[in-house]
Amino acid sequence: MVDSSKDRLLRAADEPLSTPEWPRANELRSLVQVADAALRIRPPLYFRSIFGTLSDWAPPHRRFSEYNILNPWQPVTALRFLADITLPAFPTTAPNWARTVFPPVVNRRLWRPTHFFRQPDDHAGVSTFPDERWFFINGISTNADLASINAAYLAHLFHRPLTVVQNATDSVLVDLFECAIGKGFKNDPDSKDRKTMTEPAWRATSAILEAINAPETKRVVVIAHSQGTIITANVLRAVTKALRSELVERFEPRWHAFTQRLMGGVQTETDKIVRDNLAHSLAELTKGGLREALLRLAKLEVYTFANCADRMRYVHPSLEVPYMEHFANERDIVARLGVLSPLRGAGSQADAPIQIDGPVFVRTGAWGHLLNDHYLTPIDDYLYPGPREYSREDNPYPAIGQGPLQSRLYEYFHGKRLPQAQHSI
Repeated sequence: MVDSSKDRLLRAADEPLSTPEWPRANELRSLVQVADAALRIRPPLYFRSIFGTLSDWAPPHRRFSEYNILNPWQPVTALRFLADITLPAFPTTAPNWARTVFPPVVNRRLWRPTHFFRQPDDHAGVSTFPDERWFFINGISTNADLASINAAYLAHLFHRPLTVVQNATDSVLVDLFECAIGKGFKNDPDSKDRKTMTEPAWRATSAILEAINAPETKRVVVIAHSQGTIITANVLRAVTKALRSELVERFEPRWHAFTQRLMGGVQTETDKIVRDNLAHSLAELTKGGLREALLRLAKLEVYTFANCADRMRYVHPSLEVPYMEHFANERDIVARLGVLSPLRGAGSQADAPIQIDGPVFVRTGAWGHLLNDHYLTPIDDYLYPGPREYSREDNPYPAIGQGPLQSRLYEYFHGKRLPQAQHSI
């Protein structure tokens, strides 16, 4: 942000927090309407909408293609992926009794909690850009092997190491159920209703806030795909609610109670650790008051691909904090559940079932939902600085409506930094 933006932020911090009221849960009828509108794609080629055209399926595949996960010359990797997406599991940490009764191999199969891993940059470095923290949150049907393929391509494109919040697949059916739960997280944590914030969202919130709170960190970038966008939306909702509650109570014991309600109860030792870490991060974010919290949140940038959340709002709408951008293929049915939904509201349309802030960049006529094959590859072909077989001259993702002519994300390609005028506070 430029200095004038910083001054505007500081002035706004002295005023009451101007955020939308905590939204009511969408009724089942509204969710059905959203799904029905998404299915009205023409032509109704739903398989093609997810997996792309026939040319995408046929080998040979490019280096970072998701289809390499089924390489017959790597049978162990292929079979592990197929088992992970078909055999149901619990999306939580194994309870204490299970760790006592079952051997580790059984626990790993039946319980698949979120885990983190570090993806080095394209030169195998893990400490480049020490003033930046980059996160990647994957979508459904993504096991550790496939998440590694996605993360490796992101590190290759931007020459930054990433922290991968690996939203472990618990089978396709369970993943879809998790998405429904995540989209239902709209009840106020101060109410008596049971909360529905999923386990990946707790962990992502804690990790992202820890990065934001670090004084040496100047920029925090979150890249989310598919279900990962729902998780990211829940992170922003939790932070928004926390800033509202900050005006009532600033002490950390308060945050322990808040996070316990947010998580819907704490059952395992691992959950207690996550709760305590999240409470501490919220306390750190808010201990300096609203002014300091907004200065820290101004570091955050969110870039989504195939955003299927129903609500992803600015924490502070008038300041457009945090910065957000969204990429979507026109014929991606998952994007049509969210950012490209015909039911998406505009501006102050508070009763719309889909509310997503930030500029949107759309690839017209494009099919496919896979992050690498159908989203990152066209961007790579456009931005790659030298001659190449797949090079293209046209920007695959022009902006729709009002907003920047070109994505800010492009400015990070191959290790570049933003121009000084666009630096965060």
